[in-house]
Amino acid sequence: MDRAAFYASLRKSKAVFGTRLSQQQVNGMEGILDAFEQVGDGKAETLAYALATAYHETGRRMVPVREGFASTDAGARRAVNALARRRGPRSAVARYAQPLPPHGHVYYGRGHVQLTWLDNYRASSKDAGVDLVANPDAMLDPVISARVLILGLIDGRWNGRGYGLGHYLPEDPVEARRTVNLLDKAELIAGYYRAFLAALE
Repeated sequence: MDRAAFYASLRKSKAVFGTRLSQQQVNGMEGILDAFEQVGDGKAETLAYALATAYHETGRRMVPVREGFASTDAGARRAVNALARRRGPRSAVARYAQPLPPHGHVYYGRGHVQLTWLDNYRASSKDAGVDLVANPDAMLDPVISARVLILGLIDGRWNGRGYGLGHYLPEDPVEARRTVNLLDKAELIAGYYRAFLAALE
């Protein structure tokens, strides 16, 4: 892949970043491209959807973040608890906002994909190469986060039915959002996907 041509195409299209890319955004994408070369499936559609997911979930930063873009664990806990109060005690965020034994961690969103829930941290530990249950902040490591992003999108571990991106792409980039978070912002992310795919091609 000609990475310089990819970045030039992104700048020219203005579809996602406008005409300028920050060094942080480039570094973040470099990490995702590296991970894709190591553990991806070789399909431009998969890479484009991974980039689109990271773009959305990190607020265009393209680097791993905590939920609410908090700079500390304590700040993220405050953010998810405030969101839980707004959404109510039966909401998903209210359920994952609680500290869990044996480590007392809160498994709020972290990383390029905003990994949530204890079971998802456990299921991604093998790919991460570290125990994410004991050390959930390892999802803030760009290498670990990018690997989990790519592999999770491919194998469908967050889908509920085990459908990865290969089940949806290239035919239906809107439904492909089900690999991450049902259909939340699915049309919007499909637009990002198309912009990244055009740049890759």
